[in-house]
Amino acid sequence: MFSNGSSTENCGVCEQNSEMGFYLLSMWICLSCERKMVELNVEDPSYTWYIERLRGSKMNNRMLLH
Repeated sequence: MFSNGSSTENCGVCEQNSEMGFYLLSMWICLSCERKMVELNVEDPSYTWYIERLRGSKMNNRMLLH
């Protein structure tokens, strides 16, 4: 896990500011969203929502479409 120091970044999934998180390609993901996605079951109704949020990044969009 990476910390962005004392500044905050806007999470590409939940859109909340967070000091703790990491970049997945070009998208900052907070630790809370990372934990939710790791524990999420494919049959969960919110699974599609998380996938769509990840596709929101231009670089991630290229990777997920293949």
